[in-house]
Parts: sequence; C-alpha cells; structure tokens
Amino acid sequence: MTMRSTFFAVAAASFIAAGGASAADIGALPLKAGSERFGWTGAYAGLSAGYGWLEDVDYAQTPPFPDEGEDWIFGAHAGYLHSFGNFVVGAEAEAMRLDINYEAYSFITVENSYAFKLRAGYAFDRFLLTGHAGAVYATTDFMGLEDWGWTAGAGIDYAVTDNIVVGAQYTHFEFEQFDTSMIDATLDLATIRIGYKF
Repeated sequence: MTMRSTFFAVAAASFIAAGGASAADIGALPLKAGSERFGWTGAYAGLSAGYGWLEDVDYAQTPPFPDEGEDWIFGAHAGYLHSFGNFVVGAEAEAMRLDINYEAYSFITVENSYAFKLRAGYAFDRFLLTGHAGAVYATTDFMGLEDWGWTAGAGIDYAVTDNIVVGAQYTHFEFEQFDTSMIDATLDLATIRIGYKF
C-alpha cells in the first residue's frame, strides 16, 4: 500500500468511527422547523498535518527534465464561515511547513506555502462538505526562488462538539514558470485538521 492510499484509508476510518459514535445521538437532537441542527457561522482556527507530493518539469533543459519529491507536512489555518441555511461560504488562510526535497536535486527544498482560499459547501447537520479555490505563495531555499500560484481542492469537516471541529482536506497547488524560470510545478497535499470554532 502506498503512502497516499494509506493516508486516505486512515482518514476514512477516522470519519466512519466519528460518524458511527454520533449516529445514535443525531435523532435525539432538538430540531426547529426550517432550521439547521448545527450552526457553522463563526470564526475558527486550527492545526493541520499530513503528506505532500511535489512534481515539476524544467523546460530549460533539452529534453525537459522532470523531478519529484514527497514528505510529511504540517501547518496552521484560520478563517470564517457563514451559513445560509445549509449552504456555507467563507474564507481561509493557511500556512504550511512543507520541507520537501527533490529526488534528483536533493539539495533543493520547497520550504513553505501560504494559501488564501475561498470556501463554499453544504452542511448535513454536524458534517460539512466544502470545495475551495484561491491563491498560494510558495518559497524555496534555492537562490531565493518564490512565487504565486493557484490552488483548488475539497474537504470534509465534522463538529465533534459545538467548538471542536475535525476534518480532512485535499489541496492542489499549480505553478507556471515558477519565479520567471522555465519550471512548471504542481503540489498535492492531503491533510487531517483539528480546529476550534469560536
């Protein structure tokens, strides 16, 4: 089993366990007509940890030279959500420590990413499914190369209590001609998150 499939298997098992433990309680929750059971409106902040996969192609070389790398990652996030019935929209900022080295050029490290995302989704009581998109800024330790790119992805959150939220998220980063170089790069992140809803 690869590291990617192992990560998603663990994340899925965690949510199945959380859902099973709370299923008996959902029917007992009081529900006013026309209202949602759990309100997602509010600010939140939390921590993220997971795994990242990096791929790029250097078109300055003939033939173009591909390279890749992968490693564990961690970071922090903060944002705000607003509910319109079951529909939820919001915005989030997330900083990730990547520390991913290339396989061929192991002396080059992609260090950090700073993402600014718009979120939108649909709530099923304490479960929230969202998609996100926005901009990302990445830094490296090689000649000061750093640049902006775009990001998109999706995630699921579960409110364990009125304040504690756990979740899993997949995010894709895309960079074209990174910092005016001839390098096109992609980065995929799979993370498990825990946060506090204020």
